[in-house]
Amino acid sequence: MHDVLTNRVGDFLSAQGLRGPEALMVVAVSGGPDSLCLLHILAALARSGGPQLHVAHLDHGFRGAQSASEARAVAATAAAWGIPATLAYADVPAMARVAGQGNQAAARRARYAFLAEVAHAVAAHAVAVAHTADDQAETVLLHALRGAGPAGLRGMRPVVPWAEWAAEYAAGRVKNVPFSMHPAALLIRPLLETTRAEVLAYCAQHQLIPAEDPSNSSPRYARSRVRHRLLPALVAHNPQVVAALGRTAQICADDYAFIQSALDAAWPTLATEMPGGLELSLAAWRRLHPALHRYALRRAAARLGVADLSFAQVEAARAALDSGRTRRLALAHRLRLDVGYHGARIMAEGAPAPADLPQLAADTLPLAAPGRTPLGGGWACIVQHEPPARPAPWWVAIPAELASSLALRRRRPGDRFRPAGGRGGRRLQDFFVDRKIPQGARDAWPILVAEAAILWVAGLRADERAGQLGQGDTLWVGMVKEEEPQDDAR
Repeated sequence: MHDVLTNRVGDFLSAQGLRGPEALMVVAVSGGPDSLCLLHILAALARSGGPQLHVAHLDHGFRGAQSASEARAVAATAAAWGIPATLAYADVPAMARVAGQGNQAAARRARYAFLAEVAHAVAAHAVAVAHTADDQAETVLLHALRGAGPAGLRGMRPVVPWAEWAAEYAAGRVKNVPFSMHPAALLIRPLLETTRAEVLAYCAQHQLIPAEDPSNSSPRYARSRVRHRLLPALVAHNPQVVAALGRTAQICADDYAFIQSALDAAWPTLATEMPGGLELSLAAWRRLHPALHRYALRRAAARLGVADLSFAQVEAARAALDSGRTRRLALAHRLRLDVGYHGARIMAEGAPAPADLPQLAADTLPLAAPGRTPLGGGWACIVQHEPPARPAPWWVAIPAELASSLALRRRRPGDRFRPAGGRGGRRLQDFFVDRKIPQGARDAWPILVAEAAILWVAGLRADERAGQLGQGDTLWVGMVKEEEPQDDAR
């Protein structure tokens, strides 16, 4: 006869469509009480027509012979219960040193990569992990202590889609397998509403002998300190604090889902995605409720592969976007934020230049005169004797005698020129600001020079020297956006 926990887990699986024998489930088993309890429950369900099971165990390499012994015990248990198993070893301490991560963060990364690998190999429908209500309470407290909004205070979710929990793995170890071909295994937590006390009682009732990981009680880890010091102190004030923190997580999860749906509705008018970057409309940003600003920035960064923006980075970006001034900001170690007057760009390191503005890939580019010189990004510079059909604003007339020394270059510190029709010389930096040129486009903006003198800030203003044409021949210099080749097939 099924007991309370077995019925609870069975109902959970039914809600996810995973109760029947057609479902295949990878079960993460460390050998501790939580995972051994979960495996025992799932094995009981499997014997009565429930899902097929496959055990996965990763030795993290922290405790030498002790962890190797635990791996053998998990293998023996799986074999005794007639469940196939995959066991692996990872030198997590070495991985942590190479990645510059803490041991626990590196262990988590290795563990979920391994679970995703096993799920893919056996074509599983789900991966079950044994987090309990107490684990949830600890997670909520840890996030609260670090400072968190609904995204952090929602804690762990009972069901997580493959595209979220295995995304890093899917983009890494199995590059040769299209993402759409992955099994789309759910990550599920069937014990998330079950307390640790219930788990221990179940193990005792069924005479299960779990392994004990001493690191779970080591005060060097923040989670261990929360588990053994903070949470018991809170229980003294409120014996139901684990359940209360679970309710907080559920409320925050619902709030977070609502916020994301509101952001989904605003996103098409707020953001335009491009290769290696994303453009934000400042008009749409100002219409956006301030409560959505932080989530919009985090979503933008996540779209570019950075999922861990700090609170300080987000607040600095918000201040830059709200300042009403052009600014450039290192948003994260791989992202930059360029704020203009009407829009802002968040660009990944090494991202291509915006295709709608001419940009120089090199510091200096000699020009064929006459002729066509590609600039990159679909732009070219043309030098010709005939006046163009539409001369403004991307064309300028210059004395033909300068043809032999014509070049384009990027701006340099201290650049000055004398704008035609202006009053005296100007700093190029000030000119760019006045013309509201996006900050991220200024460094590579093409500047036409001859004999080291600036003749034209392309598309913006000619130097007065370019207008001194006299009676000699004239050349026309223009920036053109080359058309995409047309497919003549019909």
